[in-house]
Amino acid sequence: MDVLEVIKERRSIRKYKQKVVEKEKLLKVLEAARLAPSAMNRQPYAIVVLSDSETIEKISCACNQKWDAPTIIVICAFPKKAWARDDGEEYWKVDAAVAMTNLSLQACAEDLGTCWIAAFKEKEIKEILGIEKDARVVAMTPLGYPDEKKGLVTNRKTIDELVRYERW
Repeated sequence: MDVLEVIKERRSIRKYKQKVVEKEKLLKVLEAARLAPSAMNRQPYAIVVLSDSETIEKISCACNQKWDAPTIIVICAFPKKAWARDDGEEYWKVDAAVAMTNLSLQACAEDLGTCWIAAFKEKEIKEILGIEKDARVVAMTPLGYPDEKKGLVTNRKTIDELVRYERW
């Protein structure tokens, strides 16, 4: 499948089959995140993979969610290790987001589903997972085999609405 086809096929999946993700597929998904570009190649992020049902239940509560996926992936970033522009604008969130995007696209290519989650109680997540003080939780996603079928995305803006050439 070419990249644009994967991008078109990727959807936010909220219902999952109770089927464990094979280690080979999980490693491919994690490899895609690892290979993501980052500002100045700082790679200021870390990934936590959860498969323990009790831990997933605790994390679900900290997100006000009820997940039935067999795996949850949490992406954290280290602001102090990230590149920043001369004006102080930091890129740790961007770097972690690019890794999450790569991860989600590879998951889709492996016939797995994901759903980007940004609404959570960061302090609780950090306590549950023992995440170090200097790290920030950026996003997380359930990962598993979809138990729902969604059509292609149709509610995106047109290229003409988004793109400007040469000047604003």
